[in-house]
Amino acid sequence: MSTDLLRWFTLSSGARLACERMPGTRSAAAVWMLPVGTGGDPLGDAGEGESTVLSELILRGAGGMSSREYSDAFDALGAQRHGTAAVHHLSLSTLCMGDRLPEAMRLLSLAVLRPNLDPEALEAVRALALQALKGLQDEPQHLAGVKLREHAMPAPFNRTGYGTEAGLRALTADGIRAAWERRARPQGAIIGIAGDIEPERARDMVERLLEGWQGGDPEPTERAPASRGTHLVELDTQQTHLAIGLDAPPDRGSDAYAHRVAIRVLGGATSSRLFTEVREKRGLCYSVGASSSLGRDRGLVQVYAGSTHERAPTTLECILRELERFEQGITEDEFRDAVVGAKAGLVMSGESSSARAAAIASQVWRLGRAMNLAESAAEFDRLTLSGVNEYIGREMGAAWRAARTQVTVAPSQVG
Repeated sequence: MSTDLLRWFTLSSGARLACERMPGTRSAAAVWMLPVGTGGDPLGDAGEGESTVLSELILRGAGGMSSREYSDAFDALGAQRHGTAAVHHLSLSTLCMGDRLPEAMRLLSLAVLRPNLDPEALEAVRALALQALKGLQDEPQHLAGVKLREHAMPAPFNRTGYGTEAGLRALTADGIRAAWERRARPQGAIIGIAGDIEPERARDMVERLLEGWQGGDPEPTERAPASRGTHLVELDTQQTHLAIGLDAPPDRGSDAYAHRVAIRVLGGATSSRLFTEVREKRGLCYSVGASSSLGRDRGLVQVYAGSTHERAPTTLECILRELERFEQGITEDEFRDAVVGAKAGLVMSGESSSARAAAIASQVWRLGRAMNLAESAAEFDRLTLSGVNEYIGREMGAAWRAARTQVTVAPSQVG
């Protein structure tokens, strides 16, 4: 399939590829999304955190090259590389000059098809994962977001990748290798490539690299509904950290773009209602805002505020009042500014080959197709004030607020 300079394909292995040529760009980037996300990790202490460990471990040597040799091979290309695990996918990425992308992709393919998975490297990676888990106590704002997701999303899609101490310690070299062999398969894999490369050339290159790769593992399914509710995480902090979670539509739903505009007005910019009313007018907190992540099947709105212990209750009351007032809709000026801001963000993202590679790969996952910038901008242009307000009145009312999840990170005497 194609749209101008953007094309997407289903490869012979079953993996999907989206490629966008960016005229005038000399760099090229690739994002390889593998169906090895945290949602498919073993349950709890049986090995939760497996995918995060794998995202680091598979880049520590591949194809018979040691970790140092593998790293030097990327450095010789002037290529960056990175691995990260999210709920549905483990993503590998690289960025380099366009003429060096074929070799960078060959090196990435070795990590996928022929990783060393060295037992000694596993111990080093496990130590880093345990350190990150422990370090959450030193990042209360991030901890609030982690705990919010745990309660606001259904299991196993409420996982954040940190795992548990027992789960991380339970991982073995043989178990990790077996997990990679089972989970890292083309069914459900998506590759996004953007920059100085022709789509057909990218397709042929990837087809050659993936020759013989086959199979797949079933997607994880919902095991338990979200717990929701109100939760206190007791921690000796200097400030009180408030996080509120609310439902959002899936990205493939008809309300997705109206929702994006609504959330931008609510708390997505310095001109937003939450920022203006809670911080600027009343000075109740040092940080406040709202963001929204729209997945393939479900989404989540996250409202965050950081305040002093004394002002935290008033901060929460003010946020809840703004959420209630929001049900009445937005103004023409707010609508216009939000659409302009959203489209400006699209333009900015279009200047980065890394951002575009990630975006088109994610769109293939969430929407079943990739969209160029003009198509995305046109979705915003099709919105009307009355349409956005109809969505707000229908989906962001009393029932929406009543189903919220709330997490507070603060000392026990405050919470």
